Amino acid sequence: MSKNETGPHLPAAPKQSTAHPDSSAEELPLDLHSALRTVQEAERSARRNLGGNTALIYLLWGTTWIIGYGSLWGTQQGLLELDPPAALGVLGVALAAATLTTIVLFARSSRGVRGQSAFQGGMYGLAWALGFTVMAAMSAVIGNAVDEFWLRGLLVNSIAVLVVGLLYITGGIIFNDKAQSLLGIWLLLVTIAALVSGPDFFLAVFLFLGATGLLAGSAVEYLRTRRQRNG
Repeated sequence: MSKNETGPHLPAAPKQSTAHPDSSAEELPLDLHSALRTVQEAERSARRNLGGNTALIYLLWGTTWIIGYGSLWGTQQGLLELDPPAALGVLGVALAAATLTTIVLFARSSRGVRGQSAFQGGMYGLAWALGFTVMAAMSAVIGNAVDEFWLRGLLVNSIAVLVVGLLYITGGIIFNDKAQSLLGIWLLLVTIAALVSGPDFFLAVFLFLGATGLLAGSAVEYLRTRRQRNG
């Protein structure tokens, strides 16, 4: 390389790097903070769109558990003048109503969502549908194999809550929602407690621990959403 090629260009580098030292040092942190706020807002928006009104959904299911499991527990304890099949029917109607309402809320909140978020939401919804389809098939098998009513109820409901707990954990991972994953873990612990308690006490476990966990989750989600909106 000749002197004519290197000589004129050597002073240019220091001039360019020191032209605006203060502005480059100040703009970079500001840009990073702005980008961070944008990412956080996008995450909150995706969570709202894909999860809908999570506090309302938790409240809906907590109420459903109180009605359904409360009817069965009251019948088992002789507190309600219902026979077990009728109480089971109350639980079935409550679960069907809550499921339909959840589907409607989720469909409304996910309207207009596209791309990766739409794929995640669609697969998560499909997991719920397939999970409960498998649960229904297993319930039919258990119904044919187990004659004792309350033991059959223990097994069927434990499978159902197991599916729900695992799906909540999965949803928390997909949507970066720690509260949802923690609620899923709580429901799995409730399932273990119900199985250990046996046919005579599993309904009390689902009623007093399971429903309480869902209602607590609703309160936590409501406070978190309110804090995010005010912030």
